[in-house]
Amino acid sequence: MENFHEAIQTVHFRYLKEDAIRNPFSFIKEFCTQETEVELFRDDILTLVNAASTEKTDSTEKFYASHENFVYDHKQIITVIEALWVLQHQPELDLSITETHPLYQKSIWRSLRIDVEARINGHAGHYRKLENQEINNIHLFLKDFFLYRDLDEWREILDDLLSYAHHHEHYIDTLSLSEFIVIREYLEKVAEAIFLIADLRFNYAEEQIEMQANKESDLASTQDTEADPSDQPRSMPSLMDANFTDGLIQYLNTFWSHLETDNLDYPCGPVMFTETLETELLTYFDSFHPKFLERNFRRVYMGYLEHLFETGTPYYLDELKSFTSHMDTFFELLNLADHETRHWPQENRIGYQEA
Repeated sequence: MENFHEAIQTVHFRYLKEDAIRNPFSFIKEFCTQETEVELFRDDILTLVNAASTEKTDSTEKFYASHENFVYDHKQIITVIEALWVLQHQPELDLSITETHPLYQKSIWRSLRIDVEARINGHAGHYRKLENQEINNIHLFLKDFFLYRDLDEWREILDDLLSYAHHHEHYIDTLSLSEFIVIREYLEKVAEAIFLIADLRFNYAEEQIEMQANKESDLASTQDTEADPSDQPRSMPSLMDANFTDGLIQYLNTFWSHLETDNLDYPCGPVMFTETLETELLTYFDSFHPKFLERNFRRVYMGYLEHLFETGTPYYLDELKSFTSHMDTFFELLNLADHETRHWPQENRIGYQEA
């Protein structure tokens, strides 16, 4: 830790103190164990970002009541980014984890795809934005983060966010919406990254991993001898056993075949689902009850239409007509999916109680 990379020796740090520059883990431990928690820090970041992207048109001309915290939050975010920058420039530091680590991420579908249910219900439940490979090697995220913007540019972005959080105008006026979304995603990942590093460094020491592995091994042995067959995990429905009928397949062939355009082998003629699309559809409707989806999407849709009634016809009228037609098709799909999946096990589907 004493042999600093040349870049670290020459860069200007705005808030990170000298002792933390020499040993960023001292700052990380204090910040993550005494200063805040991962979800609170995530909320602080998103509150600042949302305030900067919102026009303050209410009677008080301040959309967020907690604006007095913005300066403090702005400083903390920059300090964290500076600490991450120091770690990024210490290539000898190994923050990767192996498959035996409790936080290691893999997917039953694709190696690069997040298994959301397993992530939320597992040890890495707080790290829902980081990709699997980023959790398994956080250096990958740090490299990507500072390739997208360097340290000075990230500080400028945070300065702009702080400024627009207090102004009537909003930050989106200065850049494209797509760029703003990317920045928001990166900053939310920062909250997860700093706490993931703290977890790896302090909460998952080797002896703790060994104790956890022994505990889980003992539990698995007990479950193997006492498990009730009715408690075994449900198998995923399959198109091959007619859980999806021809009616749904033909409907998707008519209205949703464009979903297959990324597949170069997609044939012209009768519908042939790729394994990827089949898995996505089955997983989606196995996880969410169609009535639950229909009710909530309809609320969003009606709220959008209500906004249009209040503000008048937008300039993108043609796109709006297409959007309305697509939503009508989507609601028909959800109604059909409800009919076609009524014989599926319901107890684990989100929203089935309200259906």
